[in-house]
Amino acid sequence: MKSVCAWCNTVLADGDASEPRPITHGICLQCAQGFLADLAEPMRDFLDRLGVPVLVIDSGAVVRNANAQACELLGKDLGGIQDHRPGDVVECIHSSEPGGCGRQLHCQSCTIRKIVLETHATGRSFNRVPAYPDLQTRDGIKRSRVEISSELVNDLVLLRIHEICEAGGEEIAAD
Repeated sequence: MKSVCAWCNTVLADGDASEPRPITHGICLQCAQGFLADLAEPMRDFLDRLGVPVLVIDSGAVVRNANAQACELLGKDLGGIQDHRPGDVVECIHSSEPGGCGRQLHCQSCTIRKIVLETHATGRSFNRVPAYPDLQTRDGIKRSRVEISSELVNDLVLLRIHEICEAGGEEIAAD
């Protein structure tokens, strides 16, 4: 039996023409990918539907995407978040030091960084873990408390930000 793509007529498999049904139809990989791409929802739309602040972080600890809630919480547009490291995004005071986020002695003990790297390495999820970064704010440097959760999806970590508040308890933002 001969098999051809029903969309582009590419031969998928040659067969015996003497069979009662000598030709059948399927779909080739190229047409399937094009068809599925048309059905796919843009990542940003999917992230926005989550309704909570989420950053998408790659294995190099670089933010690849963020939803509208995360942009609003952080007071930045997507351009100020995408392709930056998490410390740059939250304005950790150590991210402005030579070498930047992830390359300072302090970064070795950064809870946010540890969770992202651990989730990437092992697939382990974390839920509502507190972190205490020193952030640059309009009022100067403030010790902050951030609660985060992580989940590995394919090769990306979804990092949910539950809340950001001053370490003393005054809420800066929450979900």
